[in-house]
Amino acid sequence: MSQFKQVKQFGLNILLGLGGIAFALGISEIALRIAGISYPSFYQVDEYRGHALIPGVSGWWTHEGKGWVKVNKDGLRDKEYTKEKPTNTFRIAILGDSFAEAIQVNAEETFWSFIEQELPNCPRINNQKVEVINFGVGDYGTAQELMTLRHRVKDYSPDMVILGIFTGNDIINNSKVLSPDDRFSPFLIEKEGQFVMDISFKETETYQWRSSVPRKIIFSIINNSHLLQVINEARVAFKNRRAMLGQENPTKEEIEVIKYLDFTPELYRENPDKNWEQAWKITEELVKMISQETDATQANFLAVTLSNPVQVYPDKSLRDKYFQQRGIIDEFSPEKRIQSLGEKEEFEVLNLAPKFQSYADQNNQFLHGFENTVLGSGHWNQSGHQLAGELITNKVCKML
Repeated sequence: MSQFKQVKQFGLNILLGLGGIAFALGISEIALRIAGISYPSFYQVDEYRGHALIPGVSGWWTHEGKGWVKVNKDGLRDKEYTKEKPTNTFRIAILGDSFAEAIQVNAEETFWSFIEQELPNCPRINNQKVEVINFGVGDYGTAQELMTLRHRVKDYSPDMVILGIFTGNDIINNSKVLSPDDRFSPFLIEKEGQFVMDISFKETETYQWRSSVPRKIIFSIINNSHLLQVINEARVAFKNRRAMLGQENPTKEEIEVIKYLDFTPELYRENPDKNWEQAWKITEELVKMISQETDATQANFLAVTLSNPVQVYPDKSLRDKYFQQRGIIDEFSPEKRIQSLGEKEEFEVLNLAPKFQSYADQNNQFLHGFENTVLGSGHWNQSGHQLAGELITNKVCKML
């Protein structure tokens, strides 16, 4: 065979090989789409809040629970709403973190959907249409929720703003000192006796890279390919698996006392630690600011403290053992602190944890956790959302 023919045959083999690879990749992409297997990222950078939901993105969330997630054109995990409030409409805006975003369940199973469905039965609504708009985003602290109020919520002219406070991590998330160094968020900080918003996250290399055109192009390609999403998901899972292998195995005793519950002992103590006390001070200031800015728009304000998994685990003996081992006297001390703030600043507070605990004990019901994770841990399941929806609906009806 002549050298020319050899080169020609070699080139043909390469083309056939590339064609075969392209065909296989194409078939894989089609198969994944038919099977509904995808792992899209729901988040992008945001100049005010660090991150926000991507308008128009949709997909299944299966890491914890299972929920079909669809983000509307305005970047909200909710159905579409006009910014101009329709006539004869009572509109509620929900501020919160992953408990409000609630990607672990379908939208119709969330507490905010329950409120929208049931609140019209309240006589004080006076036959108005009810709209409950969800502005919740995963991993938000109260500073991000304040920025959401300022830059997003006010455009919708709500009649009421409900702030969900998850004390399990909000207090830490609100502190630049207690938060991880890589937390991508604005922070309210105290400077020379004055509170100011620190948005220095915009100056970081991470923000600059995530905001760049090349990164946006790469991100868009991955987020629109089911195959690339599966490959990226496998990469993350492998990375997490390696990290887990480096951790010590839990003892039998730790498992018996609810090893997997989110728990920060400092949260429940009158802590002399100056960083924790400052974190609480910042949190209280942020909640107060949200209340005041809501009042300034002539809307009602309601602060709702959510439940921490350990507070509502449906086994009193295990709960008591867990708190006693850590020297905790009052398991509802975070709720009482927010309640005291509400009394001082004259805004309404609804504490869900005590009511959740009673319900869990009486019905032997897990309100957090899913079959594909650990029951009693993590976020609210469908039962938790329904109970929260009932309690919040009743409270709102009484406030009107």
